[in-house]
Amino acid sequence: MKTFFFFGDSLTLGVNDPSLKGWIGQLSLASGVPVPPATFYNLGARKHSSQAIAKRWKSEVEARLIPESKPRLMFTFGVVDMAAPAGVQNLTIEESVENARTILIDAVETYGKKNIVMVSPFPVTNVEHRERIGKLSAAYLDMCADYNITYVDIFTKLSQHEPYLNTLTDGVHPTEEGNAIIANTLHELEHIVLWMNS
Repeated sequence: MKTFFFFGDSLTLGVNDPSLKGWIGQLSLASGVPVPPATFYNLGARKHSSQAIAKRWKSEVEARLIPESKPRLMFTFGVVDMAAPAGVQNLTIEESVENARTILIDAVETYGKKNIVMVSPFPVTNVEHRERIGKLSAAYLDMCADYNITYVDIFTKLSQHEPYLNTLTDGVHPTEEGNAIIANTLHELEHIVLWMNS
């Protein structure tokens, strides 16, 4: 029984999407993975940084696993890390990358490399914040390459995608239409198809 776990912040949770499906719901539907027997857990949490996710992800997986589970984990975070609500970034790029490294190495050792995927953080409309996210995404890419962990860079495509950026009515979170763009973009990628269907 495939059991999918999606960890992230409010963008993972689907804040701002009145359909309540978010991109995870839309991606899951598009994948064609049969439900039942598969189970999908959206474990996004508002304002959660990589540091917060590092503290909670493993216990949340363990609390939901049943003996017949075949766990698949996706991590996507970083927008909160690079936010600067008081003029100072919540985390440095180095701190964020170290959190990601800690999470991913543990996840790979526990659940197997083919079952783990990281998706880049998503772009926002604020130019300075978006530039910081871009630098973080590049650093995540390099770190994942060092460990041969699957990293999907959706940031580069979406940061130049005006229809997507136009759905960020609050500057950060996509509407249902924006989440459809994320889901469709991911569904076209071989890494994601294999992760969900193999």
